Amino acid sequence: MKLAKRPLFTVIVFLLLFICAGGCGRQKVGGVGEQNLVIGAGRDFYEGPQSPGFAHNSTGIWESLTVLNEYLQPIPHLAEKLVSDDSNKVWTVYLRQGVKFHDGTPLNAQTVVASVERIARHPKLDEYGTFENLEKIEAAGDYVVKFTFRQPEPAFPAKVAYHGCPIFSPQSFDTEGRIVHPYGTGPFKFAEYKKGEALVVVRNDDYWGGKPKLEKVIFKVIPDPSTRLAALQTGEIQAIADVGGILPEQARVIKGDSNLVLLSRPVTTTHYLLFNNKKPPFNDVRLRQAVSLAIDRAQMVKEVLNGYGEPADTIFTPLATTWVVRGLWTTDKDRARELVAQVKAGTPHKVVFAVNSALANRWPYKPIAEILQSELKAFGFEVELKMLEMGAWKEAVKKGEYDLTLTPYTLMTGDPDFFFGRWIHSNGQMNVQRGVGYNNPEADRLVEMAAAGPDPAKRKELYAELQRLVASDVPLCPIYHDECLYATRKEVQDLTLDPFFKPSLEKAWIK
Repeated sequence: MKLAKRPLFTVIVFLLLFICAGGCGRQKVGGVGEQNLVIGAGRDFYEGPQSPGFAHNSTGIWESLTVLNEYLQPIPHLAEKLVSDDSNKVWTVYLRQGVKFHDGTPLNAQTVVASVERIARHPKLDEYGTFENLEKIEAAGDYVVKFTFRQPEPAFPAKVAYHGCPIFSPQSFDTEGRIVHPYGTGPFKFAEYKKGEALVVVRNDDYWGGKPKLEKVIFKVIPDPSTRLAALQTGEIQAIADVGGILPEQARVIKGDSNLVLLSRPVTTTHYLLFNNKKPPFNDVRLRQAVSLAIDRAQMVKEVLNGYGEPADTIFTPLATTWVVRGLWTTDKDRARELVAQVKAGTPHKVVFAVNSALANRWPYKPIAEILQSELKAFGFEVELKMLEMGAWKEAVKKGEYDLTLTPYTLMTGDPDFFFGRWIHSNGQMNVQRGVGYNNPEADRLVEMAAAGPDPAKRKELYAELQRLVASDVPLCPIYHDECLYATRKEVQDLTLDPFFKPSLEKAWIK
């Protein structure tokens, strides 16, 4: 009997091994289990213990009081309702009940007060200036928080979205505001970080919005764009899901691979050409105007971006439909030549064009710079391209050791003050850090009036006036608005990006 059954047993074992080899292999990509997702990114999402959020919001570790919808309007998130008094100086926030931090601490007024005070008491953590005018914050009930400001804050609901107000359990940070462990309320919990390699999060089974399907997400750092794409093709990663993750020229390759899915969506990032306004030649407004008028934005998007982008005729993202004035940025090469001729006819203008090599690994900045170099040569500019690593670039632009450079900027709050207050005001953070050096008392006056204006209609008028002023002075100029390309392997389902390129980790799953 034993001899008779042995061949059948062997067949069964063979079949089981075959099924495991095929089926188990399909369940794993890059050596991880079926509901584990590996995302490749061109940057490191780890920000560290002395940052406001410890890790980028894309990781799903922490949440904010509000989020912004498709029209960049604030909607409640950890808050259920935000109410202002008539002056817009006092805001009362009613919190969502039944929410717990990853350490089991309940979200309530006291924990929100502690989390906000961490940021407000340590200005270096208040990167967006959300609480620079905060006079006091207090618990006005178990789930009610009262914010009192020294001046009107009409954009408060927008300012406390995303990185403007990350909320953590008080057990997360020490007396100096450093995060010792990021206990947030998000759908995923921080698990591990390997410097320069990967950040790992695991599912929060008690998430107030419902348990996610994914068990683990690994954000793998792959700076080189070719290596990123190759990792997706081989299955080392299952998605590239971040702004600047896929270059436009890579879209064709992804479309031609039956194992991959190419996706895209407009996001709130705009790409700018910055001028050094403090020294010749671009301390002369006519030359700044000439360069802007010389740029054929539509042709740039068509040739360099393969159509994946929107030629910028607005100063910031057109997704901010409430605020933008269209048609202010145009191409007129004849007028550009006239303006150049007014300055020094026949004399070449030597300029240094600094290009950030790290940014050039996420967006086609090098070919854009080369096209601008060629275009400006025809207008009497001798342009030297200088490729710099991220650290060297930041140092060079801060010191003003450049004439032109490219940079992305994202309207993270959806409110115009997040652009004008940071780039156009003479003391604006980005104006100073990027060495733009723009200083116009009228612009400062308008920025300050608009930021504190209690009347929405009046704010809209002031921001329209500011947009026209900037289009005339050209301290910087927009080139294109980003259409974010991202991609997944076919087995990844329901992974989308929002306007701020945050992936839908709480909804995604592996087929």
